Amino acid sequence: MRIIDHKSKGSALRVIARGLSFCLPVLALLLGGTPAHAQLNSGVAGVNLAANVTTFLKVTASPGTVNFALVRNGTANGSATITVNTSWTVNFLIGTVKTYAYFTSPVAALTDGAGDNIPPSSVTGSVNGGAFGAFTGATPFSGASGMQLSSTTIFLFNVSGNHTDTLNMRISTTGLNLPAANYTGVLTIQAQAI
Repeated sequence: MRIIDHKSKGSALRVIARGLSFCLPVLALLLGGTPAHAQLNSGVAGVNLAANVTTFLKVTASPGTVNFALVRNGTANGSATITVNTSWTVNFLIGTVKTYAYFTSPVAALTDGAGDNIPPSSVTGSVNGGAFGAFTGATPFSGASGMQLSSTTIFLFNVSGNHTDTLNMRISTTGLNLPAANYTGVLTIQAQAI
């Protein structure tokens, strides 16, 4: 036969009641989730966008250096073919895009810096595999020290486009009587849309 102590039974019930009074609110929060809130949206803000393609005209040329092994009273070929790329986006009222190669001085395409010069007339170029011609033509950017590489007529279908040309070069020292020296110069390549 068991003897039940009413004092200890009441004490145990109080401990359980206290535990339940703490656990029930926590359990209600965990199982109940967060209280519901009403959804709130702002008004609409609009931003107008506008885009415009600007006109441009760009020329690139590579390689950046062409070397010549000059010979006395002879002709030397350039070490590399120059590739010229002209690209554009122009107004349809433009008639042509032309690309030119020229030297800024009509008397010195290359110079040794001591007064000895190779004139543009002694430098020749072959455009796109054509015949070699001297750099003696007038361009919009120079006097008689250049040549036209290309001319592209612009219509509605090619207001944006590009054109690639090749240029092989030669230097003739015939009749120049040049002293031994290092000769340097810059060939300028430029396009014009008119």
